Amino acid sequence: MDIGRAVFHSLPTITLMDQELQQICARLRALRRSRELTLAEIELQSKGSLHAISLGSYERGDRALTIKKAIQIAAFYEVPLAYLLTGKSEILAKSEKMIIDLRRLKTLNVEKQSPLTLQIITSFIVGIIKARQDFNGQVLSLRDKDCEYLTISIGCNSQELREYLIAQGLLILVK
Repeated sequence: MDIGRAVFHSLPTITLMDQELQQICARLRALRRSRELTLAEIELQSKGSLHAISLGSYERGDRALTIKKAIQIAAFYEVPLAYLLTGKSEILAKSEKMIIDLRRLKTLNVEKQSPLTLQIITSFIVGIIKARQDFNGQVLSLRDKDCEYLTISIGCNSQELREYLIAQGLLILVK
């Protein structure tokens, strides 16, 4: 065995399974943090069915996550199990357009007291406007990737996003 091979074999290898485990752990932590919850608060809100110590261990990857527990955690966070495991969310059908009424959004006066979901959506839309340099618009068309990222950010699927936007009066319905 030559020196090159000896060095290569001594390097730690990160397997695909290790990478996926790290991503699941990161999603668990991101979901908790996006809701601004501590591990102890989750234990309280779940009435003890999700223990703070166990959740912390899942987030660090120190403890094996069973399918049963993953389903329970996904239900607590109100996200699809598939999202928890893969990070993928449903994408809107290509024929369905998502057009945000920016005039209505301005009338909502989103503040820190507003629901966190509305704050995230507003921040996301403002970010898109800045990125596209589209400051004069009355409406904003969300692209497929915009919708995908937004559903991931707020932890819902595309249908739930659509229903929420309609309930807030932010979605302009186009046939």
